Amino acid sequence: MSKIYLKDLVIDAKHGVYDHEKTTEQRFKIDLTLEVDNESAFESDDVSDTIDYAYVRQTVINTVQTTSFNLIERLAQEIADQVLDDKRILAATVAIYKLDAFETGIPGIEITCTQNQS
Repeated sequence: MSKIYLKDLVIDAKHGVYDHEKTTEQRFKIDLTLEVDNESAFESDDVSDTIDYAYVRQTVINTVQTTSFNLIERLAQEIADQVLDDKRILAATVAIYKLDAFETGIPGIEITCTQNQS
């Protein structure tokens, strides 16, 4: 088993409980760790035998920008659900940070979901 990472993806979007968060974009930093069984890619050197992180990146961007949730907990779950649609991904850890929430201190959430619990 191996892990595929997508780190420091910063996306402007509208998520939050307060009215200003629903109308004004703010920056969200997303870190994603995917646990995959891609041993065949070690031999084949073919992207079709592994997870294409460019595709995963675009999936995350689309999810963050085309939905709006009150809680980043719900957004994290939606991202996990989207990436776990690929059954080759055994587990997904999603971390979301609200970069503009406060002057100092960055709030966030991290969840881990597996194929069995998504």
